[in-house]
Amino acid sequence: MSVRKRKDTGRWICDFYYNGERIVRTLKFARTKRQAEQAEAVLMSEVFQQAYGIAKAPDRKFEDFVVETFLPYSETNKKSFRCDVQICKVLVSHFKGTFLRNFTPQMIENFKQVFFKKPTRHGKRRSPATVNYHLSVLSKIFSMAIDQDVLEVNPCKRVKRLRLENQRMRVLSESEEEALLEAVGPYTLLRHVIVVALNTGLRKGEILALKWDDIDFEREVMIVKKSKSGRPRIVPLNNSVLEILGGRQRNSRFVFPNPKTGKRLKDVKRSFSTALRNAGIKDFRFHDLRHTAATRMADRGADAFTLMKILGHSDIRMTSRYTHATDRAIHQAVRKLDKISGFSNVLATERGMSK
Repeated sequence: MSVRKRKDTGRWICDFYYNGERIVRTLKFARTKRQAEQAEAVLMSEVFQQAYGIAKAPDRKFEDFVVETFLPYSETNKKSFRCDVQICKVLVSHFKGTFLRNFTPQMIENFKQVFFKKPTRHGKRRSPATVNYHLSVLSKIFSMAIDQDVLEVNPCKRVKRLRLENQRMRVLSESEEEALLEAVGPYTLLRHVIVVALNTGLRKGEILALKWDDIDFEREVMIVKKSKSGRPRIVPLNNSVLEILGGRQRNSRFVFPNPKTGKRLKDVKRSFSTALRNAGIKDFRFHDLRHTAATRMADRGADAFTLMKILGHSDIRMTSRYTHATDRAIHQAVRKLDKISGFSNVLATERGMSK
C-alpha cells in the first residue's frame, strides 16, 4: 500500500496493485496522511469484497424495502398480514425517505415516544402493547435487511420496549352471565356463541370459523384447525356445548354461519356490544369470555398444563396467569399448614396460659 500527495492539486491519492491491476484513486476528503491511509484501507477492503462476491448489497429506502420485500413475505408467511399492512403504513409515514443504513437506535427511540404519546383516531390513549408490536414489525424488517446483506446490525435491538401494564383479567361474574344471556334471548345465534366461548375458552375467530366437520360428537371433542399458534388442537366438549350444537340446524358447512348468506359469520361485535349495554355490563370485551372460561377451569382445579392444551397457548407462562390463587384458595392453603406443624395449637395453648 502507498499513499502520496499530488504536487499539482495537493490532494492525497492511493496507488496500489490488486491481481495484477493497478488501482489509483483520489482521496478528496483526506486531509492528512493518516486519513489517506485509512481511506485506502477501506477502498482495498471494498475491492476484496467485490473480487470474492461478498460485497454489500446496495442501500435501499425504507419504504421500498417494506413494499418489495417485507410485505410479500408477510402475505405468504404470516396470519397477521392485514395487521402488518396497517402497521407498515404508520412506519412508512414516519420513516419515509430514510435509507436503511441511516437508521440509528435514537431515531427508533424517537418514533417510539412520539407514537406512544399520539392519541388513537378515537382520541384514546395508545397502549404500550400496540407500540411494542409496531417495534416488533420494524425489527423484523431490519432482520430481513440483514439477511439480504443490506444491514449488518439491527438498530431495534438497542431500543427498549415499553413496559406492559398489568395484563387485563376481567372475568364475568355469575350474575353478569345471567344478565347477559337474558339480554340476548334464549334462541339467538349470539347466545349460542357466548355459551360456547364460556365453556371452551375458544377465541372469537376460532368459534366463528368452526365447521361441522370439526365436531366429533362420538368422542365429544372439537378440532380447532385455525388457531393463533398455527397448530390444530383438540378441545373437549361438555354437556352445555353438546346441547347447543345438537340443537343447531346444519344448513351450512359452518356451525355459526351468517343467517342471511350461510357463509362464515365475520363478527358479532355490534350485537355483543348491544347485549352488554342492555345487561348493564361495563368494561367487558368478547375476549374476556375466554379469560372467564380459563379462570373458572383453574378455580375448579385445572392445572396449567391442562389449560395450556385447551387454550392452545404456545408458552405456559401465558397460561399461568389463570392459575392465580383465589382468596378462598389462599386461606385454604395457609390453613393446611396448621395440620402439618400444629402451630395453631401452640398459639392456642400460649393464649390460654397468658389468661
